[in-house]
Amino acid sequence: MEHVNRQTGRGRSRRRNPIKNIMPILIIVLVVLSGAVVCVAIANGVAIPTAGTLESTVLSQTPSQLPSEEPVSSSEPEPSSSEPVSSEPVSSEPVYDRSDYVTYKGAIEHIFVHPLVVYPELAFDGDASAKGMDDYMTTVDEFKRMLEELYKNDYILVNIDKMYGEVENEDGTTSYGRLSFQLPKGKKPLIISTDDMNYYQYMRENGCNWKLVVGDDGHIAEMSVDPQTGKEVVTQGNEVFSILNQFIEEHPDFSFEGSKAIVGLTGYNGILGYHTQADSPDDRQKEIEAVKPVIECLKKDGFQFASHSYAHHHMSKMSAESIREDCQAWEDEVASLIGDTHIYLFPYGEYPDHGTPEYNVLVEYGFTYFSGVGINTFQKVYDAGYVFDDRKNIDGLTLRICLEEGPDAVKANGQPTARTQVWKMMDVNYVFDKSRGDEPGMGVGVQ
Repeated sequence: MEHVNRQTGRGRSRRRNPIKNIMPILIIVLVVLSGAVVCVAIANGVAIPTAGTLESTVLSQTPSQLPSEEPVSSSEPEPSSSEPVSSEPVSSEPVYDRSDYVTYKGAIEHIFVHPLVVYPELAFDGDASAKGMDDYMTTVDEFKRMLEELYKNDYILVNIDKMYGEVENEDGTTSYGRLSFQLPKGKKPLIISTDDMNYYQYMRENGCNWKLVVGDDGHIAEMSVDPQTGKEVVTQGNEVFSILNQFIEEHPDFSFEGSKAIVGLTGYNGILGYHTQADSPDDRQKEIEAVKPVIECLKKDGFQFASHSYAHHHMSKMSAESIREDCQAWEDEVASLIGDTHIYLFPYGEYPDHGTPEYNVLVEYGFTYFSGVGINTFQKVYDAGYVFDDRKNIDGLTLRICLEEGPDAVKANGQPTARTQVWKMMDVNYVFDKSRGDEPGMGVGVQ
């Protein structure tokens, strides 16, 4: 049948050869596909083998060795071996240069602070709460200076799970105790923990942050209310956790293989500034959903969680049954959100006698690392299979007494006082925030 050319109107009676006409198109397609394969291979860092070796090269790679980008084809090659292919994820832990590591056998220092004072003018203003804020709290500036001093004096943050864990006893049994571990030569281990990271109302009213949040960069941040404007302010650099993130980013050798700090939580007033408790005055489920990404952010940033009890009672005065009820409430309302922890930080530094039914309740609930409060460096492993240590409270009370005694203070027997240990860790004159004023509570906020 004659075909009419629409442009010229002239007829064409010549018969077409379909194979001949399609050959140029096939050649172009093959060239384009070959180029695409080469480009993808180059982009993924895969060497292009010579003819006859492509199949064997691809099949010799296990899934963990293949490029992480999406494959060009949805069909996966069959393994070249009859052995099963492991589905274990590739470890993301960075490789550390351990050439200068040495076994450490000395003391492990442990210090702690409460939520930091962001607005000293609200904390040290002479009101009924001012002396308590001065005694037990630490300012943002003090914490930052403290880190500078600790770093200068060769301390390095450690994770307690690399210092303590399951050890084999002489009789073949295992129990929780101090591990043999190595640190970079010249470094001294340091644990930092925090208490009451719940942001109680009195803290909010007296110059502390209001809650922890996730920052725009995906790392932990804090929210406070500016006393001048009354507006909510989200910052990074006004709480222990974001300050540590920033400091370690600048001084990565201050952290032993990614170690950060411990987040101590009660439960009776919620956690991290969110009213997640059973009798929450807010929409409890909404508060729970709001805090979940904050919890995950802290974990992702390398922080650990600890129990500071549920109700913050004086544990030395509680019965075994009362301690059991407290542990169960913490497990139901806090551990259910943050996950399990084996770290227990005693409120007020008070605890039942070791080995008593009261203490054993805590052990039954899975706690193996316990901390009290004390200026003297102290760690002890107990036969019951747990570790106890004391933590130095670096707050106004300690700083003021250190300044009063001086760095070379001695007792009546001529021995150095306990607080000279603090001086050896940091220059207290430099750390102390002058906004506190000369008398506790009578500082920058006094009119």
